[in-house]
Amino acid sequence: MNIILSSLLMISSLVLIALSIIGFRHKGILGVKAFSLLMIAMTIHTIAYAFELLSLNLELMYLWIRIEYIGMAFYPFLIVWFAREYVGERKVANRYVMTMLLILNVITLFLVQTNPMHGWYYQNLGMDTSLGFPTLAIDKGVWYLVQVAVLYLAIGYAMVVLFNRMIKSRGSSRRRVALIFTGISVPLIASIIYLFGWGIGQIDLSPFSYIFLSLLVAGGLYRYDILFLSEVTHEMIFNTIEEAVVVVDGEGYILKINQAAGQLFDAIGQLKVGEIVNQYPVLTGIIGGNETQTVSIGIQHYRIRLIPIGKHHGTIVVFTDVTEISEAKKQMEILAKTDQLTKLYNRRYFVDCFNQLEREGVAMLVDIDHFKGVNDQYGHPAGDKVLCELAQCLNDHFHDGVICRYGGEEFAVIIEGETLENARNRSEKFITAFKNRETEYPCTVSIGLCWYNQEDYSKTMNLVDKLLYQAKNAGRNSVVSE
Repeated sequence: MNIILSSLLMISSLVLIALSIIGFRHKGILGVKAFSLLMIAMTIHTIAYAFELLSLNLELMYLWIRIEYIGMAFYPFLIVWFAREYVGERKVANRYVMTMLLILNVITLFLVQTNPMHGWYYQNLGMDTSLGFPTLAIDKGVWYLVQVAVLYLAIGYAMVVLFNRMIKSRGSSRRRVALIFTGISVPLIASIIYLFGWGIGQIDLSPFSYIFLSLLVAGGLYRYDILFLSEVTHEMIFNTIEEAVVVVDGEGYILKINQAAGQLFDAIGQLKVGEIVNQYPVLTGIIGGNETQTVSIGIQHYRIRLIPIGKHHGTIVVFTDVTEISEAKKQMEILAKTDQLTKLYNRRYFVDCFNQLEREGVAMLVDIDHFKGVNDQYGHPAGDKVLCELAQCLNDHFHDGVICRYGGEEFAVIIEGETLENARNRSEKFITAFKNRETEYPCTVSIGLCWYNQEDYSKTMNLVDKLLYQAKNAGRNSVVSE
């Protein structure tokens, strides 16, 4: 009979292994990691108990018990971990409770491994052959009762939070929680039967209950896919938001961050829950700013919204990545004021700059001599290249002015605070430099130069245009000023 029981347990362990593998393949889903580790713990317990039932002496049985507890010792921690992740509960199962559970479970593992030295877990170990094959008979020690109490508290917590979620849920969500609730109930009932001696001899029924548990979980996975193992919680929603979110309390401590915020702040320092916000200067500056603001972090641009929590209970900081929008806006602004070919300012922006002049200065109009001949002889691509060469030469000689492509082969320049005499000298040097430049398409320019009238753009441009044509009529490749 023990061979049949061991075979059933080995079959059950294969299903448990398969479930753990399925879980680890989806470990990014909240709660699935805890589920997978719980399945591994049950697998260790089940396989080791199968070999315990096949053991013929007490020494070999104790060896398999020590292996069983590599999984069994951590049941309380893993059950609470899974339940709290599944329903998103953190108030009871906080990190301090989880740490205490883990410490108690490690102590249990240690006491089982060293039991012959103190007898705190098992006061006595014996053999029972009433079923026709040897089974382990135990006298419970003090820590055995402690571990059982902790296990029942853990299962009790899990069942309470799951039942609470079940009565608040509807439809398929309620059915999923109900299956999980039932799955946890089966091992609990089996454990109670074994603890009070109501079972079959000294056989521990818990590993056999895992058969029903694994079938319930497998059925849930078949019907609901991997979402069977993870309720849709506030935590899941919070972490799937693409916007980075940081929650800070009224005293400046970080209460919560989502995954997007963690990735964002990797560039400026690891953001941690529970730390004071003053450790992060960028975040401190944001919280001290306006309710809506724009900041740059690295090469990214973010629109920030500060959402108050009540009157003085804290702030929710929401980061929206507007890098693409900002870059597109910059490009639109550049295109709106720039000539596409020469990359100089266009006439509209030139007029705007003229209307904002505050001091006296000069204006000049530059025109390429016989430009039509360049296009006719060499083609329009050659003409475009000459225009770009002129633009570069203007930038080199009048970098302190506002330069624009005025239209066709005409270019306009205004230099605030410049004198007419000095501007003329600079213009003559410019004419020489342009004529002598290295190029495949030689040509010259003529320039009209005058004081500008800050109050009258049209009058200024009409005057400088007349001076330009005087330069043309004077033989070109020259400057004429008023």
